[in-house]
Amino acid sequence: MGTSPGEPTYTITAKGAHDFPRNSGNVTAKVGDVAEFDQVLTDDRIYVRGGTGTETMPWSYTDRADAKVQHMLRPPGNDAAHLLRQASMSSGYERFGTEKVAGAATTRYSAPLSHKALAFNMTKEARGKSDQLRDMMGGEIPVTTDVWVDAEGRAVRVRLSLDIPGSVSSTTTLTLSDLGLAVKVTVPTAEGSEESEAFSG
Repeated sequence: MGTSPGEPTYTITAKGAHDFPRNSGNVTAKVGDVAEFDQVLTDDRIYVRGGTGTETMPWSYTDRADAKVQHMLRPPGNDAAHLLRQASMSSGYERFGTEKVAGAATTRYSAPLSHKALAFNMTKEARGKSDQLRDMMGGEIPVTTDVWVDAEGRAVRVRLSLDIPGSVSSTTTLTLSDLGLAVKVTVPTAEGSEESEAFSG
């Protein structure tokens, strides 16, 4: 996550497994060396636990429908399906040659991300800021969607990138591996978790 020039740049790394047909998964996310969180996504809820340093919190949850985007290119709850949905909303993809991704031969396609896709599922405040930035620029915010597709027609990497020189830069990359393998999702028990305010990314 990039911010304005001179301000800190934050790197968020998330790894886990996702069952797209069942809209569920599990993720461990780290914010640099500062914080680490475990997350479980179900069709109805997002569960999270973890914390910073010695301060930790037990499992809590929020309704998945209430999880909204707070920052451009930052999917709520590290939801891989959200990122793929944004990429699918892009049109006018152009072929940019072949590349290797995790050892697999792929073809890279690139297209601009529409403002509708950029603002997908944003909070009212975040949408207002993105609309304001678009108006200041006098046109679409320059976000690029890159998708790497393997020989079987499967997306194995998706990248959304924003770079406005002198203003803001941000990149989100999703790499998919072990496609087709079974995913086991262990949902925290209701007795062991508490409801929390809406989780936003």
